[in-house]
Amino acid sequence: SSPPGKGRTSSKFRPRSDDFVKEKEMEVRVRIPTPLKKLAGEQDIVQAKGKTVGEVLQWLTETYPGLQERLRDERGEVRRFINIYVNDEDIRFIQNLETPLKEGDQISIIPAIAGGAFSKRRVTLTFPPNLIKEPVIYNIGHRFKVVTNIRGANVSENMGWVTLEIDGEEEEYSKALSYLKEIGVKVEPVERNVIE
Repeated sequence: SSPPGKGRTSSKFRPRSDDFVKEKEMEVRVRIPTPLKKLAGEQDIVQAKGKTVGEVLQWLTETYPGLQERLRDERGEVRRFINIYVNDEDIRFIQNLETPLKEGDQISIIPAIAGGAFSKRRVTLTFPPNLIKEPVIYNIGHRFKVVTNIRGANVSENMGWVTLEIDGEEEEYSKALSYLKEIGVKVEPVERNVIE
């Protein structure tokens, strides 16, 4: 063992000031898609740190562990149905996860809907009179990790129907449909259920 005080001030233990300059992490905005918002503390936009897209993704999945399995596969690669953009440019056409970032950049995470764990389905909802004026469609988009898109509708004082496209993971889609049925909405799948 070394005598007390020896070796403790070795240069390898004292960071040089230029190390701090090189290691400065950029602060960037990350747009979280609606289906993943609940996993990021209900936030649409997260302020994240990192010098590259890969570092920001690492920070994001460490800060919000629920995002890990949604964004990365078993090998740690970005899932094939997740698209990532920096300031509206697809990172696959820049430097992928090595894409460098500068202060104030915006990253958008966009799940590709066809294929993968996300899918797009159409259902016809028939509303009883007591629910016609209620924000039912808004509520399912807000309560569950699904994105809704009205494809057709007809509403009168006594009845209303809506053809609704619902994007999201199977589990969230099922929860949304169960909720609709529980509150008294008639739910019928549209013939071609999965939209390519």
